[in-house]
Amino acid sequence: MNAPASRIARIGLDVLERSELRRLIERPWFLRFGFAPEELAHADTLGPQRRLEFLAGRFAAKEALLKALGIGFLQGVTPREICVEHTAHGAPVVHLRGRAAQLTPTSLSVSITHKENVVAAVALSLPPADGTGAGNGPPRSTESKEPDAVPPPNTTTTAAVQHSTPGEQAPETTAFLRVRIGQEEAHYGGDLVDGARILRLFGDLVTEITIRTDGDEGLLSQYSDLRFTAPVRPGDYIEARGRLVRRTRLRRVVELEAHKVLNARPGAGESAATVLQEPQLVCAATATTVVPHRRKDTATANTPTAEEI
Repeated sequence: MNAPASRIARIGLDVLERSELRRLIERPWFLRFGFAPEELAHADTLGPQRRLEFLAGRFAAKEALLKALGIGFLQGVTPREICVEHTAHGAPVVHLRGRAAQLTPTSLSVSITHKENVVAAVALSLPPADGTGAGNGPPRSTESKEPDAVPPPNTTTTAAVQHSTPGEQAPETTAFLRVRIGQEEAHYGGDLVDGARILRLFGDLVTEITIRTDGDEGLLSQYSDLRFTAPVRPGDYIEARGRLVRRTRLRRVVELEAHKVLNARPGAGESAATVLQEPQLVCAATATTVVPHRRKDTATANTPTAEEI
């Protein structure tokens, strides 16, 4: 049995790592932008880790709901206009407000799940029988945006806010490396490897990201929030990841993390090693790189312009 086009259900899915929001939820503008007052009030009753888990789940749910409503991020509806509360039994309940309330699906539901550092949300909406409401794009409102309804300029800091067209999510720009640390890289007592080895990995990640986004290697200008959190020794396997979190006219800001995933165990034998049940963070940083103004801000612009020739 085929359902009429106006009755086709829409499904939205979003997955993110809680760490993507860790710094953002410390910023008042982002809390006002992303969450309803009821959500923030409940979050304030929780401990730090549970608060992060709760807010990450709510933000993923809002992303999934926007997709199920048939609109993209920042396409006429702000996340705080979608309030995800819960029943006495813990089931999430959705309330649409403001411009979101102009989208009137027959039914709207969401499910949120957590596993370690990952949170996922699935949303389902069914539009009314006459085809109005959800699934027809952004609400047709001439209402101007509230002053703090969108982030301040140049503060796009999560992959979750990179939608560019309704119903479509722009790909996240990331880079990944896995390396084995060799014996020749130990420089200190106790077979310790210096932090510069990890920073070289970070530099390669940043270079790859700027090549993908701008067709240029860029020039690394600074590291900030640099933290070394665990020792690295020969025989360890290190996974390093970079993610573009902010773009300005000339600068690209990349969040970087390096984790130990396989651990050498010289005390258990000359060649003993083990797989870590959970990756161990060894270093984290934020890098800023500068790209030439002449370059196009796209990864597909391979044809030189008259200015570049």
